[in-house]
Amino acid sequence: MTEKNFLRIGFFGVFLGCLISFSACGSDSSSSAEDDEFISSESEEDISSASQEGDDLGSSGSTENSSGSNPDSNSSSNQEPKSETQTSNEILAEPLKIVNGTCAPNPSKIKKGEIATWEFFVTEGKVYDQVRAPFKWSFKGANTESLQGNGLSPVNIRYDKSGTATAKLNVDGNDVVCDTLQVQGVPITINSCKANAKTVKAGETITWNVEAKSDSKITGYSWKSTYGTASGTGTKGTMEATASMHKQNVTAVVSVTNEDNTTESYTCERVTVVDTSIADLALKMNEKVEIPTGEDLVVQIPNCTGSYNGVYYLVCQFNNGGTATLNSSEIPSCDQNGGAYIECNISSLNGQKVTMNIESEKSVIACGIDAR
Repeated sequence: MTEKNFLRIGFFGVFLGCLISFSACGSDSSSSAEDDEFISSESEEDISSASQEGDDLGSSGSTENSSGSNPDSNSSSNQEPKSETQTSNEILAEPLKIVNGTCAPNPSKIKKGEIATWEFFVTEGKVYDQVRAPFKWSFKGANTESLQGNGLSPVNIRYDKSGTATAKLNVDGNDVVCDTLQVQGVPITINSCKANAKTVKAGETITWNVEAKSDSKITGYSWKSTYGTASGTGTKGTMEATASMHKQNVTAVVSVTNEDNTTESYTCERVTVVDTSIADLALKMNEKVEIPTGEDLVVQIPNCTGSYNGVYYLVCQFNNGGTATLNSSEIPSCDQNGGAYIECNISSLNGQKVTMNIESEKSVIACGIDAR
């Protein structure tokens, strides 16, 4: 073997040894174990985190479903029919007069043939006392006349007859009169209840007319109002407007009844009452006063002076453009000028109070009295 070939073989051996050594270093057992341990630890953390997120999501979904957000659950619950409550055969506890309260139907109005739920609401006594207390229910207008049992509330009662139904309860020896239940028969449709005017003065009479229809003969109308005494037995109801109603939008409620004992109530149109003895603002000669729009106002006209021929005008216009319309049954002559500005001859109203309402897209308008 020549010296050159020997050197080639030696160089190749060294190179092969280094290559084998490098491969061994890359697969070092301690390094591999550490890497595997790191990968394993990281994977376990990811799996644990994902599992926790899944648990949290599942818990949240369960809470939503239990609170009634599941549509299928809601639908099933809502469609489940009520069953009538049966009286209990248990021996009633001795009344101790510890428990007391109120009772009412829920809802307060049902259709003929439906079931109403009557419920007791405790105001005296504890929950434990209520559970053991004797309950004796009695009903008028229902299919069932009476029920009894210890802690018997709520109760479901069917009504096959229309009309006003009542219930009484003796709970723990205390008598309770429940709120009434309205059982509707043939329906009544109330289309409107209109007022004779949008604005009236104190001392005048407010009139409403109701329009109602039913396949069962209408037998009566009753009128009431929280603002005053409303009266009427037919389709027309009336109420006197008083000074105490000043600047209030008053209304009345009419109840209509038919032969099938159905009753429907309807709130009538609102009417603004103004007391003309009380001025909301005073106008001035040759000086503009800002007047709010969209309101029924009592305006004091001054004792006008300074005109050679005794002619005076109420003039209203906007400072920066706008349109307006003045409404008043007391101001005889007004030129609206297309809404750009308003001129009203108020010569005959010297020193008087008038009621007016200025309609506009803007909130205020400047008005004053000019001599001509």
